[in-house]
Amino acid sequence: MDVGVVLNLTDRTPPITACVPALEERGFESVWLGEHTHLPVDSVFRYSTGKYSVGQKARDGYVPDFYKRMPDPYVSLAAAAAMTSRIRLGTCIALPAEHSPIALAKTIATLDALSGGRFLFGIGYGWNALEMRNNGFEYADRRAVLREKIAAMKALWTQETAGFDGEFVRFTESWSFPKPAHLPHPPVLLGAAATAATFDDVVGFADGWIPVRAFLGDSLGGKIAELRRTAEAAGRDPDTIAISLVDSEGAMGGKKSREEFAARLPGKDALQRYAELGVGRVILGAPTTDLDFYLWAVDRLAELRDSLA
Repeated sequence: MDVGVVLNLTDRTPPITACVPALEERGFESVWLGEHTHLPVDSVFRYSTGKYSVGQKARDGYVPDFYKRMPDPYVSLAAAAAMTSRIRLGTCIALPAEHSPIALAKTIATLDALSGGRFLFGIGYGWNALEMRNNGFEYADRRAVLREKIAAMKALWTQETAGFDGEFVRFTESWSFPKPAHLPHPPVLLGAAATAATFDDVVGFADGWIPVRAFLGDSLGGKIAELRRTAEAAGRDPDTIAISLVDSEGAMGGKKSREEFAARLPGKDALQRYAELGVGRVILGAPTTDLDFYLWAVDRLAELRDSLA
């Protein structure tokens, strides 16, 4: 089972250029960054009564500060690519519905070409209705918009020339170069709740699913089995769907002690169980509050990974 690391980077944390060499040096398979184009001031964070919150939900209530401060993931991963040669470069989770598919297809193809085919396109529908509206579509349309934009991007990546005539995406026959180095295109991994609609989309247009362990609890095995049944019913080989599980709770919830971080890591038995359930990659989290803590934490993550050998 591969092991990657997701980083919550902001303008107040060490930069990607300080963080990613340590991951490659320690042999991690991949590094992952999230995305929000901006954070509208009137956002209501729907997880604000959850385990990482202060228990309030108000118009301008609790929204984790990092949501306001995320750097662009594609620019950041390009910087990481220039400093590394092996580690894979992923988004967890990107929001392609909030972009022009023509522009984003070129950005990703360029990143993938320059990195030698190392990009992993982890995507989601998003949660912030105001963010979507500011980017030109409504929350109710988010799934349909995402499907069309991914289809349009795949066409631009894989065809000599491509046009698109959909409900939300339209453009005339066009050239778009460079093409990605990873053929036929970078893997598209859908990170979203374990619902029937999500599984239909995973089977319909994605190369894998990115579930979050904290949201699934003991239902992970059952949900993976449900996804496999959905694939079989649609005539798709379930083994063509990669499962990349996010288990980053140890790095969430703000600054904490080293003892607390270590206590919240999954153990060797948990990782072995994930592998038995069909998880091909686990994505752990490392705190980025300061560089010394970060380097200590990735050493602990490396030890956990190596315990599986």
